[in-house]
Amino acid sequence: MTESPTPLRIRIEDVLGAWAQIVWRFRWVVVIAILAMTGWLASYVPLLEIKMATEDFLFEDDPVRGAYDRFKEEFGHDQIAMLAVSPPEIFDFAFLEKLRAFHEDLEDEVPYLEEITSLVNVRSTYGRDDELVVDDLLEEMPTTQAELEALRERVLSTPLYLKTGLLSNDGRSTAVRVEVAVYSSTGSDDGEGDDILAGFEDEGDAKALTGKRPFLSGRENSELIEAIHAVIARHQSPDFPILAGGGTLLTYEITGAMGRDVPRFFGGGLVVMGGLLILLFRRLSPVLLCFAVVVPAVIATFGLSALFGLAFSAPSQLVPSFLLAIGVSYGVHLVTIFLRDLAGGQTRLEALEHALRHSGVPVVMTGVTTCAGVLSFLAAEMKPIYEMGLISAIGVGVMLVYAIVFLPALLAIFPIQPKPTRQMRWVDALLGSLAALSARHPWRIVAGCGLLLILSFLAMTRLYTSSNPTSWFPEQHPYRIAADDLNERFGGQSALELIVDTGRENGLHEPEMMRRLAALEGVVDDLRAGGAALTHTNSVVDVARETHQALNGNDRAYHVLPSDRKLLAQELLLFENSGNDDLEKLVDSQFSRARYTIRSSWQDGALYVPLIEQARPLFLDVLGESASLEITGMSNVIARTVGAVTQSLIRSYALALALITPLMILLIGSLRSGLVSMVPNLVPIFATLGMMGIFGIPLDMFTLTAGCIAIGLAVDDSIHFISGFRRYLALGHDPVRAVEETMQTTGRALLFTSIVLTSGFAVLLLSDMLNLRQVGTLISFAIGTAFLLDVTVTPALLVLTHRRYARG
Repeated sequence: MTESPTPLRIRIEDVLGAWAQIVWRFRWVVVIAILAMTGWLASYVPLLEIKMATEDFLFEDDPVRGAYDRFKEEFGHDQIAMLAVSPPEIFDFAFLEKLRAFHEDLEDEVPYLEEITSLVNVRSTYGRDDELVVDDLLEEMPTTQAELEALRERVLSTPLYLKTGLLSNDGRSTAVRVEVAVYSSTGSDDGEGDDILAGFEDEGDAKALTGKRPFLSGRENSELIEAIHAVIARHQSPDFPILAGGGTLLTYEITGAMGRDVPRFFGGGLVVMGGLLILLFRRLSPVLLCFAVVVPAVIATFGLSALFGLAFSAPSQLVPSFLLAIGVSYGVHLVTIFLRDLAGGQTRLEALEHALRHSGVPVVMTGVTTCAGVLSFLAAEMKPIYEMGLISAIGVGVMLVYAIVFLPALLAIFPIQPKPTRQMRWVDALLGSLAALSARHPWRIVAGCGLLLILSFLAMTRLYTSSNPTSWFPEQHPYRIAADDLNERFGGQSALELIVDTGRENGLHEPEMMRRLAALEGVVDDLRAGGAALTHTNSVVDVARETHQALNGNDRAYHVLPSDRKLLAQELLLFENSGNDDLEKLVDSQFSRARYTIRSSWQDGALYVPLIEQARPLFLDVLGESASLEITGMSNVIARTVGAVTQSLIRSYALALALITPLMILLIGSLRSGLVSMVPNLVPIFATLGMMGIFGIPLDMFTLTAGCIAIGLAVDDSIHFISGFRRYLALGHDPVRAVEETMQTTGRALLFTSIVLTSGFAVLLLSDMLNLRQVGTLISFAIGTAFLLDVTVTPALLVLTHRRYARG
């Protein structure tokens, strides 16, 4: 009994056979057209936007992202660059002069600044002859030892400097806070008119204006950080050591690492795959042909992505290696058949047509299923994963077109001479043994697969989620060292931002409301005592206390809130009219909304989730019905990404399964064979997740991509194997014989393409970033496991499910 090819497969083969005739006739036209299109698309590559900001992990319509964007528009950025300086002695004439020079150079040379704050210009609030004075701390530098000692006493006794991170916990180091501009310079002239009118427009007009302005771009952020580094390099010395950290630098460091890694991955992949292809073909020309197709296709992919307005984000670093691997895989299948037929005495046209008919169908089918695998990322709740899915899908489509259109034209032109194929007897012997094992002991093979699946499920119970970009860097990376130092000595570089809305104009002039704000400090103290990594708070309460103390003879006993409403309102008005603009970053112009900052050590976003859940009802209980509460800030954004990772995993994997399974059934043309094909492709995914649990690799924005990428690639082997099996079954062979024939023909190509794919992702181990090394390991493991199952479990299942053909 034989099995006939499906009508769909026959139609595809006929179309590809006809295309071979067309491309042979118009080969030069095809080559010139493809090269011209590639050149045109390449011109768009420089326009590809790079987005690495942490808030860009979420979609713009995500409620947490929306709250954070509104917060930035109203109160400014909470992501800053902190430049920690640890001299032998802070209160030293020479050091203070160096600090001022450093501060002024930053102000003069760094673009896109909102404000720079250090001991040089931090506010100093005091009373003088019944007058409130708010000066820069070092507006007048000390000139005598007595003035220097007075400065020391003032700084160490003022809570503000510790709360804002300008002074280390031990009082021996200081920091310069560089606050980045919220908005991009794009679309504005010089911005001077904005400063003149600031604070005079009403809130509705302000939102209308700011809503149209883009936030600071990744390019502008990089320019800012590079300027900071240039100033640091000039001032760095043994008695003026500087450590640079903060969220703004995190974005820059990730972008820099990506800029170094992408060429390294792509170049390393070309070298490794080139070596493997030379080993396979024993000649250089097929290697050059494969690369002549893959490299232009990758360029065209990113040109199209830029044309469609897609952004290149951190996970998109995987795309070039991914495209290189699948492109070479497509090329290997077509070139192998073409060279074999040439060596068998066929003409170039006949070899080309047979290659497209024989391998073109599986290549098209694998392209469709791989595209479906990466399109599953469209279900992700994280924007970088979503955009990576779109770019990857575009890339798979482009690579498929180049493989089916451009490669045949090159094969028709390139003067490849027929050459006998060298037998690799050890490969044939290995594949033959696997075929015999699978055919003779199918139930044992299936039982072993079931055991692997059970063990994987058990190991998956140890999986945990994470959202901690700092952990991506090696322990000795300068940014990670700075982050640890800022956490330990300065109270951290992250913050939870509370927006307290009284819902009424001048609601913050009410002493009871201010007392409730002040009472939030007690909640923070209790949370800290319970183990939360919270450090200091800062709000309008501190301004009110400072002002009240200054207007009462600078007596520290008056560092409290006024109990009279009129007095509180008058003192806040005096501070507002003092010339200092700090209040603008703490309250709105109507004194109805207040910003309450809770600084914390940088930690994994997974730890913020229970903290926020625990803290929210406590904060609401203190505020009562007098005000509403919104929790935002970068810490809340990072916490949100933890849930987004989990939801993205479930949605993406489910969508991948929902898309690929019916495609496999449709493309293979058999419900039974299609379902069989999914077994060796799902088990490696569970095995990979199990390995993550065993080795403590967290599930994050990067590692969640491994499964969908792997399943999109792994099904390729199944399609090629089952297609070959059904072809031999249609020729009248029994299932066992069909497995053996398939293993000796398709099996060798599967072995080499799996090695190529594994090597393509193994080059990620060259990265300095730990997360990329983990992804490279996971995908390589998944692809290797999928190959082993494809040449053992798939044949066993095919033999078990096609026994009636043997009886026939």
